[in-house]
Amino acid sequence: MTKEVIEVEELRKEKAKLEGDRAVLNERLTALNTERERIVQQITMIAGALQTMNHFIDKVDPEIDLEDEIDLSDEKHGPGPDETK
Repeated sequence: MTKEVIEVEELRKEKAKLEGDRAVLNERLTALNTERERIVQQITMIAGALQTMNHFIDKVDPEIDLEDEIDLSDEKHGPGPDETK
């Protein structure tokens, strides 16, 4: 069995390589976090725009909720064709 000797210089080279890898990953993580924040802001702006659009749509063409009770006691029109007054 042969005994391998690792020289200090090899360890220093490997350490420098690992430090370089870590620096690259940290830069990438910073860029990804910046991109994430930008996307979150865009999603928030789109949500606000959708809320505004829904508001205008409801003003122009309000939807009737089928579960809401409708009060027909205050009718302003005459009886229908099959109704008598």
